[in-house]
Amino acid sequence: MFRNIITVLCILAGIQSFAQNLKTGVLVVGSGPSALAAAIQSANSGVKTLLIDAGRFDAITLSASDRAVKAGIYNGFSTIVDSLQKSPLMDSHSLTPAFTAQVFKVWTDTLKNLTVLPNASIKKLERSGKGWEVDLTDREIKADVLVDATPAYSIVKLLGINAPKEDAATSAASIYSDKKYRTSVALTADDSGSFKTTPLASFLVPEVENLVLARPFGRNGGLLTGQAAGATAAYCVFFRTSTKNLNVRAIQTELLSYKSRLIKFDDIPESDSSMIAFQHLGVTGILKAREREGKLLFQPDSSVSTEELKQPLRELYSRSQIWFLDNKSDKISLETALSLIKFVGSRGDELNREVEKAWSSSLKLDGKYDLKRPVTRRMMAVLLDTYLEPYTVAVDLDGNVRS
Repeated sequence: MFRNIITVLCILAGIQSFAQNLKTGVLVVGSGPSALAAAIQSANSGVKTLLIDAGRFDAITLSASDRAVKAGIYNGFSTIVDSLQKSPLMDSHSLTPAFTAQVFKVWTDTLKNLTVLPNASIKKLERSGKGWEVDLTDREIKADVLVDATPAYSIVKLLGINAPKEDAATSAASIYSDKKYRTSVALTADDSGSFKTTPLASFLVPEVENLVLARPFGRNGGLLTGQAAGATAAYCVFFRTSTKNLNVRAIQTELLSYKSRLIKFDDIPESDSSMIAFQHLGVTGILKAREREGKLLFQPDSSVSTEELKQPLRELYSRSQIWFLDNKSDKISLETALSLIKFVGSRGDELNREVEKAWSSSLKLDGKYDLKRPVTRRMMAVLLDTYLEPYTVAVDLDGNVRS
């Protein structure tokens, strides 16, 4: 009998110890919008995720910039608000911190890959192999990737690392100052209310592997940056790799599949049927946006010249330089555009018939299929994205084309 009692006690002790120790793929620390967005996206991307914070997640405030871009995590948030209020969420509607927290609780409670642990105080944080070991007051957590979504880089400071500088976002006026715009995974609002592209490298701490920042620009971090951090962390776990081996295009594609945005074109509504093509072409630089009075414009109805296409296409497809030697028109017709795609993509005249058949259906292009009509930036974006797929050309964290 005594031996049996000891056995039972050992089993119970083992169960208690197991219950107090957690293993997760992604651990997100923080309580604001960026933390919630990171945890939700990580879970949506199919990775076991744990969200912890010293608070109770009972008061969440969305910034004006969080509500300004009707994309990504905000779409899911507004859908839940609509169901709770029995009416659509409007910009004029105020959202109290308590109600906002309630909405996120309804959301996080439905995600099978996500566990939310409030009132959690970190006592100790250290590396465990390439992952992390975190000691709380009452339990131990082991995680593959750690996401710092705290307002003041608390995790970064706990590790004794200098907080990152807020200089990596690219404003509308300087978006093409370097090639990192090609790696944008989120939008960040500046003090004037305009949105900057946010390169993937700004979410990383170079000297620390498998640590991702959900607020790469401090107080300006929000839903979209949190979502990007969650997708980045989930990528590492899902593909069993680390932050040293990120695939820029794979992470961007995951974010776009959850309706986030990489570049904000102020003249393109979220409902535009060509939005994905514009996003794809935007981060290739083939059709560069035009800056006007602090706004970034795609100008989908304007014409296209061979001159603006030549340099970016030559960088992505060396073969294209031969075509440009014989084609130097200021304005491109549909026939010329298809000629370019056929030459670079090694296609024949069957492409003309394919485009004609898909013109108003899958391509969703307006007007008649006419080889003599001038090509607009919308047409060129859709045609290039569909039949040449320049977005699939790999780039590194600096935006350089990978050989």
